Amino acid sequence: MKLTRLHITTPEREFFDGDVESVTLISTEGGLGVLADHMPTVVALNAAPLRFKAGGQWREAALSGGFAVIENERVSILSDTAEWPEEIEVNRALEAKRRAEERIRARQSEVEYIRSTIALQRALTRLAVSKREAK
Repeated sequence: MKLTRLHITTPEREFFDGDVESVTLISTEGGLGVLADHMPTVVALNAAPLRFKAGGQWREAALSGGFAVIENERVSILSDTAEWPEEIEVNRALEAKRRAEERIRARQSEVEYIRSTIALQRALTRLAVSKREAK
């Protein structure tokens, strides 16, 4: 099977760099599956789980959004944060979810509403990834 190189970088660290069989990510336009020989493209990413298959095993991580560049057998992802399930502090994510929901209910400015919905999506992503094993 032909492999694709996946490289995930955040401001704090190189999160992952290795050969994968496939990548599944959520762009602002919807879900996207990437296999070898995928058409070159650049997509904006939502805060959502990222799944990839490496060595026959599925792995999952929480991304806070960012961009993916798909080109020449390589997927490069730039994200503000990326976390493995075991790195996620569930209580902290639950508290962030609660705060975001409170701010949304407060119905402040449109800017605050947008910020709150983004924070809520990040918290929900972290909780979703922390509670399941990649299959």
